[in-house]
Amino acid sequence: MSEKIYVRKVETWTVSAASTPIEVNVEALRNCEPPYEGNDNGELLDYLQEHVYYNYEWYENETNKKVYGEDEAYELTMEYVEDMEEFFDSREKGEDAFIQLGVPNEEYRKYGGFQPMTNNGY
Repeated sequence: MSEKIYVRKVETWTVSAASTPIEVNVEALRNCEPPYEGNDNGELLDYLQEHVYYNYEWYENETNKKVYGEDEAYELTMEYVEDMEEFFDSREKGEDAFIQLGVPNEEYRKYGGFQPMTNNGY
C-alpha cells in the first residue's frame, strides 16, 4: 500500500418527533373543495395527503375556510408546526456504529466529503 488511507468512525441514529394530534372533522371535509368522499382511514389519509397537507391553496379556498374554520383549516395543512415532541432517540438504545477505510474527497458529499473504499458495517 503506497497511497495514504484513512479510517473513520461512522455512527447512525434515528430521532423521531411528532406534533400535537389534531382532530379531523371528517363531516366538514365532505363540504370542502374538493369534497372528501371516502369511507375509511386509508381514503382519509390519501385525501389529506393529496389535497390538504402542505397545500396553502386548499387553505386559501374561501369555501374551505368557511366550512372548516379558518384557523382549523390552516392548522390541518401542517404548513407550520412548531411544537414537535421527541418520542424516540435510538442513541438511548445503544451505539450503531462502524468504521470505514477511504480517503477525503469533497465530491462525495453524500458521505460527508469522504470516499469510502470499504467498511465493516452497512
